[in-house]
Amino acid sequence: KSVCFAALFLRIQALQPVQRLSALQDVKWISPKSSRALNRLLQNPKECDFWQADHKIPVMEGGGSCGLDNFRTLCTPCHNNETEHQRSRNRLSNPCNEPKKVVDIRTLLVPNNSKSEISTSKKRKY
Repeated sequence: KSVCFAALFLRIQALQPVQRLSALQDVKWISPKSSRALNRLLQNPKECDFWQADHKIPVMEGGGSCGLDNFRTLCTPCHNNETEHQRSRNRLSNPCNEPKKVVDIRTLLVPNNSKSEISTSKKRKY
């Protein structure tokens, strides 16, 4: 059965906290692992508790600069599960845990010759 998670959020948000757990169990919702996270969900649900945007091709595998066709929506428990699987695959493909090269995004957005201009312009007071 397909569930619209935005609609589920609105339904849960409209309920009293004591009714929320039962309503979530009715749709077979996977509850957060920690009691603190579950309590927060029941007391003050947020839309991000119910759905997440996910990259079909993970960012760490080159999917970060793709178009909207690389996105899908997943319920938050499924998104968390998918993220953990990606982390596991990354650990297996990088057994020595060698750090991956990290690129400062600012170097991609600013021409090389103006890097020094950015650092000095931050110091100027207008």
